[in-house]
Amino acid sequence: MSQSADQLKLSESAVIIDIADSPLKINLLEMGFLPGKRIMLSHIAPASGPMAFRMDGSTLALRKSEASLIKIESIQN
Repeated sequence: MSQSADQLKLSESAVIIDIADSPLKINLLEMGFLPGKRIMLSHIAPASGPMAFRMDGSTLALRKSEASLIKIESIQN
């Protein structure tokens, strides 16, 4: 089932399928959010704050609106 990264639950992993067309698409790709990469949601700040994703040994924080641009497919941990 396809969804976006802002819908992940804490500690849930997924594989990036695509990045939605947006002015931020290039920025997300440059940060390493590339199709085929595995990400895991490691932290959610309170009050709809940033979301921290683990990817390739690094932690990257995105706003919920930015994470919604990342199309993913959930995988079993």
